[in-house]
Amino acid sequence: MKKLLLILMLLFLFPLVAASQKQKPPKHHISIGILDSKTGFSAVGYSRSILQNKNNELFIGFGTMLALNTVVAGYKKYLFRAFVDGYSVISVQNIFGMSGDSDAVCLSIGLEKKIWKVFFINAGGNIHVVEEADLLDGDFLAFPYLNINIRF
Repeated sequence: MKKLLLILMLLFLFPLVAASQKQKPPKHHISIGILDSKTGFSAVGYSRSILQNKNNELFIGFGTMLALNTVVAGYKKYLFRAFVDGYSVISVQNIFGMSGDSDAVCLSIGLEKKIWKVFFINAGGNIHVVEEADLLDGDFLAFPYLNINIRF
């Protein structure tokens, strides 16, 4: 499973690196709310863009719900830009906390709207494929999310 995740991440990296000739300075994102598109199971999350251009972003981050924490690496692709922006996110996550350790792949699709200067509101849905050490097959979990995102 981990080799498959690595291969999928590399397939998404090559187009991003090729398209990011004019790299903007790294951006910081803080999300506060009910789950998140990037950090998954978190009420408060932080992510930093490593590479980005107008429609693509490669990021790393972490999030917390106090009893459950995530460490994340992923790719965000804007599907359309309009009054409301649509995007999809694929990420690899390590989830740890009081319930134990597990690895997950998360696919998110959502909408975002700029509310004021550095404040955005995000809403959408997450699908997690969670692989735990003591289970042979993964669990599929689907959750909606709604949060405020602060970017600087």
